[in-house]
Amino acid sequence: MRTRKINLVLFKPDTPRFNILDCHLEVIASLQWGFNALGYECSFTTNAINKSCRNIVFGWVPSIKCGYIDEFPNDTILYNFEQYSSASMKGFPVLEMVAQRFQIWDYSLGNVHRWNELNPIFPAYYAKVSFAPNLANIAPLGLEDIDILYIGSISPSRAETLISCGGTSSRHALVTLSNVWGKQRNDFIARAKLLINVSSGNPLFNVFEIVRVSYYLANRKAVVSELTPQLEIEEDLRDALCFVSRENMGAACDELILNPEKRKEYADECFEVFRRRDVRDVIRNFFD
Repeated sequence: MRTRKINLVLFKPDTPRFNILDCHLEVIASLQWGFNALGYECSFTTNAINKSCRNIVFGWVPSIKCGYIDEFPNDTILYNFEQYSSASMKGFPVLEMVAQRFQIWDYSLGNVHRWNELNPIFPAYYAKVSFAPNLANIAPLGLEDIDILYIGSISPSRAETLISCGGTSSRHALVTLSNVWGKQRNDFIARAKLLINVSSGNPLFNVFEIVRVSYYLANRKAVVSELTPQLEIEEDLRDALCFVSRENMGAACDELILNPEKRKEYADECFEVFRRRDVRDVIRNFFD
C-alpha cells in the first residue's frame, strides 16, 4: 500500500552556528504544500522522527554525527543538499554507509550520479528544488532602497566579486547578510532591487546555489549570478537566469538597477521559469 503519511524532519543542533540549516526551510515548506495538495498527511518536526510516518530527513549529516543514525527507520529518505558532484564518494565511510541503508534524494543531478557510483541499496532520486505557491510570501514594497543585496557567507574570493558588483557608477548601495533568516531576512529581500549570487571560489563546490536563489525567483526578485568554470546549472535555469563572469558582474548589475522596467520584466520571466517546476511532480514521480 502506498505511503500516505509523511513527516519532514529538520535535524538542527541547538547552537547558533547551525542556524545555517534554516536554509532548508523553504524546500521543506514547498514539499509540505505539495504533499498536502496531493492528499497526503504531512507533518513537520525538528529533531524528532515520527515512526508512524515515512520520514524525509533534512540536515542528516549533523544528525548522524550526533549519533541519531540508529533512530532512523529503514524506509527513511535522506534529502541531500551537500555538494559531492566534483569528486568520487568512494572511500568515505559515512557516505557509503548511508547509501547502503537508506533512500537518497538529492537536489543536484551531478550528485545523483556520484551516489549511484556507490551501487546504493536504492537508486538515488533527483528531487530538484521546485515551486509551491506558499513560497511567494514576500509582499512587494513601493520603495526598494537597497540596490544590491547579497545573502550568504563572505570569503576573500566572494569579497572580490562583491566589490566588482558596484558597477561603473560605483554608487550602488550594497548590503550583505549572513546567517539571517525568517522575517528579518524577508524584509531585506523586499527592499532590494537586485539579489546577487556569488561563487564560493572553492572548485569542489561547483553546483549552482538553486536552494538560495529559488526563493528569490519565487518572490519575483531579479537575480544576477556569478558564472565560474565548470558550474553545474540545470538547463531550464541556464537559459533564463543572468549568469556572468566576475569581470562582468558590475555591468550586469548596472543594467538591471538603472532600468526598472527591464528589471521587472526579467524578474517576471524568471518567476515563470521557476513556477513551471511544480513540486507535486517531484512527489508524484517518486511515489506513484
